[in-house]
Amino acid sequence: MWLEDLSAGTGMKRLAIISGSVIALATATPAFADDLTGNWLFDTSKFADNDCQISGRITFKAPSVKDTYPCELESEQICGKLNFNLYIRVQQSCTAQRIGKQVAIQTKVDKILEVRPKDYPTNYLADNFIVQLSKNLQEMNGQHYDAQRQLSAHFWRGAKPLSKSDATPAPR
Repeated sequence: MWLEDLSAGTGMKRLAIISGSVIALATATPAFADDLTGNWLFDTSKFADNDCQISGRITFKAPSVKDTYPCELESEQICGKLNFNLYIRVQQSCTAQRIGKQVAIQTKVDKILEVRPKDYPTNYLADNFIVQLSKNLQEMNGQHYDAQRQLSAHFWRGAKPLSKSDATPAPR
């Protein structure tokens, strides 16, 4: 049947229609449908007597090596009165390794951008994560860890710039 249609010219029309449909679907599919690439927001569970929390944004860049994503992360640690109203904003570079739905994010502190109170001595520890992608690829949940603590972590897709007023965690 296919050869008969092809010889009659209708097979080529079908092929053109199918190819056009595939191209249309490919361009309609968001870039993040099958990977991490793009902007994400995150927060952690609270710590230090339930007075501090880390939140921020991370941008995963397209991988040059399969399932290994270069990334940039900016985090804020915000604490209340129990911890001297401490505020620390940090720029970090990172690499994310994806294996199936699991994602391991290893970071390196590049620069402490802001500390309040100004005279507060700080040695910020890199924010590292092991998380799992949700089925819809719009969220990741798992753990934040550094040399001092292990916290729950939640990531969600977002493009909104980080500011002090954005420190409120997203509803879960």
